[in-house]
Formats: sequence, structure tokens, C-alpha cells
Amino acid sequence: MTGALFALTLGTAAELWAGTKGFDSAACDSAALASAIRAARPGASVHPWDPDARDAVGGAIRVRLVRDGGATHLDVTGRGASISRVLPPVDDCKRDVEIAALILDNALDELRVSEAPDVGSLAAPVPFRSRAFVGAAFGGGLEQGPFGLVAALDVSGVARYRFVELTLDADLGLPSSSELANRPEAGSDSVSATSLGLELGIGLAPRVGPGRASVDAVLGLSLTFPSASAATSDAVLYRPATQTVSEGFGGLRLGYVLDLPRSLYVGARVEERFAPAQTAFGVPGDASLATRTWTLQALVLLGYRFL
Repeated sequence: MTGALFALTLGTAAELWAGTKGFDSAACDSAALASAIRAARPGASVHPWDPDARDAVGGAIRVRLVRDGGATHLDVTGRGASISRVLPPVDDCKRDVEIAALILDNALDELRVSEAPDVGSLAAPVPFRSRAFVGAAFGGGLEQGPFGLVAALDVSGVARYRFVELTLDADLGLPSSSELANRPEAGSDSVSATSLGLELGIGLAPRVGPGRASVDAVLGLSLTFPSASAATSDAVLYRPATQTVSEGFGGLRLGYVLDLPRSLYVGARVEERFAPAQTAFGVPGDASLATRTWTLQALVLLGYRFL
């Protein structure tokens, strides 16, 4: 019955009114859906419309594409016939528009036969690229160094499939220094330290609003490079200035990423690290000259999507 009604209604020059609702991007508005249907169905007369204005198109064929929460629904109604479909989840709303146009085009072809098809079988398979993401980013921010807040640089790589992501990071904390305050006879003696962190993270990155929020657990290795600046000959380190202090750490990272044009993306994140063992590298009796147990880092990153 549904197939017969659609066949009689549409004929060779179908007239449709197409509208979208619940999408944040202008690339997925009613005009975009109408344009996609025209491209898939050149013989159809398609007009954009507001899905909430149900009486504005009279008895014409109405195509509604609505995103409600995490689900996208396609509804086609007109003159007593209807088709409803829940679209497969995709990362880009433009794919929702393309899939909806393809479902509608195939359905209109198939509905000309005596038996209506299973509309669920008409959806195109979601390509791997729509669910996978591979990118690299560079950025900077602030972190807690051995002796206080310092500038930090970061290089990051991420691989994600749907909402599960794996990250690899290398960050450099610029030098910070501390005067040897407990040794007044040392004059201007000081100790400085530069830190390098290497970490692997795994977590979840679901779509929230226009971008993606992420929660990652991280494990890594922190390398600290201390050096001394002495005004007297007896200013020495527990460890030689050329020796590296290495420590393992774990942590939790929260972030948010927004896609930009030309395969670019921008993100911000905050990370707290915990290193269970402190290593002293100052002079005897100066307890402040040691690696940190807790380290807070905040970064802003600009990245490029390769896949």
C-alpha cells in the first residue's frame, strides 16, 4: 500500500519539501538537504522548509531529517504514506544529509514496483573514514615545573575509531630555577631544571555539542635535566649536572576539540599527573630541590587531520 501511494504521488517529476532540525552546522540545514536530494534525484522539484511548519506544504511529500540527542531520524510522509528510518551514527552531520538523500532516492525508485522494499536495507554503508580519525597537533601552555609555573610546548598524535581514542604525546617544560636559599654563603648559587615528558593515553571522546569532549588515562615517563650555577666552588648536586632524573607517572586528562575547515582542528586540555616517588637533586639540606609528586598542565593545541 505504501509503495503504491508513493508511486502515484511522485510520478516522474516528484515535488518534495525537505527540512532539517537539531543540527548545529549550517552545512546540514534545510537548504543543504534539499540540495543533496536534487543532486541524487535531478527529476524532483525540492524545496527547503521548516519541519515545524507542518501545514506550510499542504499535501506535498515532506522529508524531515531530525537529530534528537545522539540519534538521527529520517521521516518521509505525504498523502497517507510514510517511511521512517534511524540513520547509522556518523561523525559528520554532512554524512547524515548524504545518507538521507541516498535512502530517499533509492526508496523512490523501489516504491514504483508492486511491493515496497525494506527501507532499512537501502542505507549506504558508513565509510571507514567517517568513523576513524588520525591527526597530529602542536601547541603550548603552562605547567608546574620543579620550581614553579613554566611555559610548556607539546607535540601530540591521536588515533580514534568512533569514540575510543589512543594518544601519544611529547611535551617540553622550559627551564625553571631556584636559588639555594638555605646557603647564604653560596652567593648567587642556583639550580635550574628542564623537563621532558613522554606519555601514552587511552580514553573516550564522545561528541558533545559542536565538538568532542575527551577523558583519557595516561601513563608516561618524565625526564628532568638539572644543572647548577655556582658562585662558590662548593655548590654541588646530589646528582651530577649531566645526569638525567627519570620517573614514571600516571594521570588523568580532560579535553575538548573543535573541527575547523581544511582538515584543521583546535583543542584545549588540562592534565594532572601523579609521580609516586620524589627524587632530590639539590644540595644537602634543601628539600625544595626535588621533582614534583603532582604536576598540573594546561595546553591549547592546533592540529591537522590526516584521515
